[in-house]
Amino acid sequence: HLLAARSRLGAQDMTAEDRDAMIRGMVDRLADRLKENPDDLAGWTRLERAYRVLGDTAKADAAAAEIKRLTP
Repeated sequence: HLLAARSRLGAQDMTAEDRDAMIRGMVDRLADRLKENPDDLAGWTRLERAYRVLGDTAKADAAAAEIKRLTP
């Protein structure tokens, strides 16, 4: 969960820009992992949610398409 990760990493002491960069970095790493393991339904679900929270609708929609691909 993004909020739990933020508090574990001391995000409350960071500037808003630093927090945003940290969160985007975590989301980017998740996206990279999914390139290596494209059949990870739980990963795609987390990524879609993260992109929606970040307001990146196009990437969220692409992740949703992957969820649909993996869901019978």
